[in-house]
Amino acid sequence: MDDNRALTKFEEGSIKELWTIALPLMISSLASLLMIFVDRCFLARLSLAALNASVNAGTLAWAFLGGFGVLTVMSEVFVAQYNGAKLYSKLGEPVWQMIWFSIFSTAIFVPLGLFFGPMFFKNTLYATLQVQYFGYLMVFGSFYPLMTAFSGFFIGRGQTRFLIYIAIIANFVNLMLDWILIFGVKGLVSPMGIKGAAVATCIGTIFQAVILGFIFFKKVNRENYGTTKFAFNFQVFKNCIRVGLPPAVFFTLEIVGWTLFFMMMTSLGEVHITISSICQSIVILLSFFFEGLNRAVAALAANFIGSKKIDLIHRLLKSSVKLIIAFTVIVSVFLVFDPKIIVDFLIPGSVDNQILFWQTASGFSFYFILKLCLFCVFVYLFFQGIRWTFAGLLTAAGDTLFLLIAGSLSVWLFLLLPVYFIVVKFSLAVQYAWILAAGYALVLSAIYWFRYKSGKWKSMVLIPEKQTAEENPSLEENPAIIEEENTLDENIDNNEEA
Repeated sequence: MDDNRALTKFEEGSIKELWTIALPLMISSLASLLMIFVDRCFLARLSLAALNASVNAGTLAWAFLGGFGVLTVMSEVFVAQYNGAKLYSKLGEPVWQMIWFSIFSTAIFVPLGLFFGPMFFKNTLYATLQVQYFGYLMVFGSFYPLMTAFSGFFIGRGQTRFLIYIAIIANFVNLMLDWILIFGVKGLVSPMGIKGAAVATCIGTIFQAVILGFIFFKKVNRENYGTTKFAFNFQVFKNCIRVGLPPAVFFTLEIVGWTLFFMMMTSLGEVHITISSICQSIVILLSFFFEGLNRAVAALAANFIGSKKIDLIHRLLKSSVKLIIAFTVIVSVFLVFDPKIIVDFLIPGSVDNQILFWQTASGFSFYFILKLCLFCVFVYLFFQGIRWTFAGLLTAAGDTLFLLIAGSLSVWLFLLLPVYFIVVKFSLAVQYAWILAAGYALVLSAIYWFRYKSGKWKSMVLIPEKQTAEENPSLEENPAIIEEENTLDENIDNNEEA
């Protein structure tokens, strides 16, 4: 193994290497997802209407935020391939193109927040609350893709451990602001309700973007990785968009699909949307593991592709599947064997007493149906993890157009249309909708697996072959890079031991 090219001290493609890269990314992802989850926990204690409004409006907002974030984080793929090819002075270029894109996105987010919210939620059950929540998230929306653009620089180089600390601090900021802004402080801060939850989330995201930007512009990064190469480079920008746009569009379409799913559940009644709100809140919270794993797989696979070590990708895939199995076994305790702890946490006592004894038309209790739906969530999450692993591998190779086409068709063919024609048309119980959702995840993961096995991704090229390591200083030729990174790793290790 060429240690100069390895991202960690562990065997390349091993579980230890993957976990070392993935853990900080999981916690960083948890920072964003936990903000949404914490919002909903506080809003559930405000009112059931606020909780359900945040689900509908938040899901649609996440379609835009996550879609732009998926696009700008594609900087990690180029950073990783440049890093694997030892083209270190080029690392800042793709990041800057995504920074520019984030700035340009303000022209989309602000109108969405100011003018389109009332159009999206016109005549809906919780229209006023939804417009408020969606509007604030959109007006400050460009900070989210800016944050992911910065993070791509560190993910692509395997320098991710400090993201843990940023994530912890950001979530603490969001938690405190949620409590203060939603409920207010007597004599000091007037309660803002659902608006306060949105503002707290925006401030948490802005905090992360500012801190990552500060580190991105540190002297060692400016001198060794070209982080001041801010000039707009149309060719690099186009390449980033070419790779990032398909998964971004698919992400947006999938989340829009889930928005339609929840609107259908709302139309069927309060039991349907309340159970679906709980299930989706759990999916969002636990997706941090699979999102972090996806980005780690993409970063490692791109490094292997850049350094011509394609044979290591199969080992990386096996390591990822083992981590997914271990995680789903752990969450099965809460989703399958004893889900009551989740119900008690997400549904406050005042609301809990009202709905836990509701009877459906078929005579089943609310809690019994929720248990069935949570089992479906468990199945959905397992296959979601498998699907995201293959998506990470294909993204690293640039095979993102396939992800767009296959994913976009699947969300309609295997989720929305079956739910509409089976569940909505016949007014079936909510558990049938979540059975179909679990089936959708299974089918899409199988489609991605067939694409991976075809091997077509191996022939794709993101970095022109003519760009060789001689064009830029290598590790051997630039000892300052090794010295700085070794110092950073030693400091982190010493802090962890302390």
